[in-house]
Amino acid sequence: MNIARTKVLLVMVLFLSGIRIYAQNNKDYFKTQVPLGELTDPGLKEVSGIVAAHEEGTFWVHNDSGDSANIYLIDRQAKLIKRFALEGIDMVDCEDIDRVKIADKNYLVLADIGNNLGKRVWGCLYVFPEPSVGDSSLISKKYIKTIFVKFPGQKRLDAESIMVDPTDNTLYVVSKREFQSTVYSAPVFRNRKQQYFTLSKVAELPFTFATAAAIDPTGKELLIKNITTIFYWKRKLGRSWGETLQSKPIEVPYSVEPQGEAIAFDKDGEGFYTISERPFGLKSYLYYFEKNPKSNDK
Repeated sequence: MNIARTKVLLVMVLFLSGIRIYAQNNKDYFKTQVPLGELTDPGLKEVSGIVAAHEEGTFWVHNDSGDSANIYLIDRQAKLIKRFALEGIDMVDCEDIDRVKIADKNYLVLADIGNNLGKRVWGCLYVFPEPSVGDSSLISKKYIKTIFVKFPGQKRLDAESIMVDPTDNTLYVVSKREFQSTVYSAPVFRNRKQQYFTLSKVAELPFTFATAAAIDPTGKELLIKNITTIFYWKRKLGRSWGETLQSKPIEVPYSVEPQGEAIAFDKDGEGFYTISERPFGLKSYLYYFEKNPKSNDK
């Protein structure tokens, strides 16, 4: 074993050890992940975002870079139901998707916020009414609003995770490659006339390479995952997410996926789902992590 490889392995061991010290590994909150179905559609090879759809038992997913501006509706067995295309949108590096309710209407938020080439300053959020399966497969550009977001200061945008708090519609973005992944926020859905937003720092996290995040439908629970670990926080009454994220999270037992970059709570907050890309021909499954009933008492 050469010296360079030894150093790389040592760094990885220390990195993973640090995560174990930081988080409390606890099996009392969520049951072991269960595969619901294999993702086999040839058009879905780089899935990097998922959110529960309004229609029961279905989910919205999308690809990473390499696809046009498309979203895909899949069922609970990971089978494709329908593809929808966003008219007039040139996607750069789509990384996540979430939902937001504005004036009692359901919208989807598609986040083009990746920066693998390290050149982007502004990322784009595409906000549009959530379609139903019977709607046209082309989402008209007249219904799509574009919102631009950037990190504070001179930092280049580099993120793979967004989440919307349903209690106040605040947008949260989690950075990816900073030495400590950082959570940022902006009131992008509360100021409907403004189009450009500089994100504000909320909290630094003692791990890096965050790839997905989600807030539950009650606005009390939050998940952030990186390449090896899923972290879970539960917000106490009266506390902000900034305060909550300073506390030690629970580490959810997790069998690592090939390239897991997507996570979402179910519509009822009774569990959450993950799904991954399919690198090198590896298989991808839609997994479900059911919440233990007693965890609501913790």
